[in-house]
Amino acid sequence: MSKDWESNEAWLGAISAMETFSGFPLRTWMSQGPEEALRAPRQAPCAVVAHSVGLYRAHRAAGMPLPAAATGHSLGFFSAVVAAGVVPLEAAAALIFAVEDLSEAHFGPHTHGMAFFIGLTELELRQALVGHPEMVLSNLNGQAQFTVSGPRPALEALLEQVGSQAMKSGLLPVKHPLHGVHMVPLLPEVTRRLMDWEPKAPDFPLISHADGRLLATGREVWDEAIASVGLPICWLEAMKTLKAKGERAFECGSGNQLTNLARWADRQFRVASLQDPVLLSSWLDDSAQP
Repeated sequence: MSKDWESNEAWLGAISAMETFSGFPLRTWMSQGPEEALRAPRQAPCAVVAHSVGLYRAHRAAGMPLPAAATGHSLGFFSAVVAAGVVPLEAAAALIFAVEDLSEAHFGPHTHGMAFFIGLTELELRQALVGHPEMVLSNLNGQAQFTVSGPRPALEALLEQVGSQAMKSGLLPVKHPLHGVHMVPLLPEVTRRLMDWEPKAPDFPLISHADGRLLATGREVWDEAIASVGLPICWLEAMKTLKAKGERAFECGSGNQLTNLARWADRQFRVASLQDPVLLSSWLDDSAQP
């Protein structure tokens, strides 16, 4: 995860800030492991957000122009909010901890989660959910790529019912029913825990991953970040708005999940990865425009 970035001052600054706030030795875990520590429920979000913000700041320091707009998928929206200067990295960590603390207390261990389905239509999945209000369609990632949130036994029953009809399906490695109505009762207390963080105007427009609308003010952006844990994701709508802002995009993280989701939405939309250090030297080239 940290390969090629350990000596970059901007990247190190973001990682160090998250290490100080969280108490986690993220640099060691990223470079040496153990992988189990890096993938743990609290540690993984901190590592992902710090790394993403660090990549963004490294490329900005190398000359990358401000984005025309940005968005993020689920946890990635927290990274976008920090990158846009709305709140500091520590505020995103406080949001992560608040959601994790309250979810653990509210749901209990191994009781809830999320399941994914690839290759079913939205209609087929919604028909399977009729009569099962304990589960909700939580991520609409593409024309045939979805997630469902709810109690784990119900998710397992749903996988048994329709999983064989999908190209691929299974339980996601998460403990809580994110992006659904189950999370809504937690939002007032999450909000109270974050009252000390005052949002600033974003450096560039942010796009809601719930409905694709542009978020103009810092308060609007921060409210959306807090509410996003209970809002379903409609990634196709976010992609439509992003494409309207430019001809290409850059994924800011260690993997290529969003690049792949972009291809599901539009095969012609160009997406490159800021994880590639070669891009650092390309920003003075007029051909490399965001």
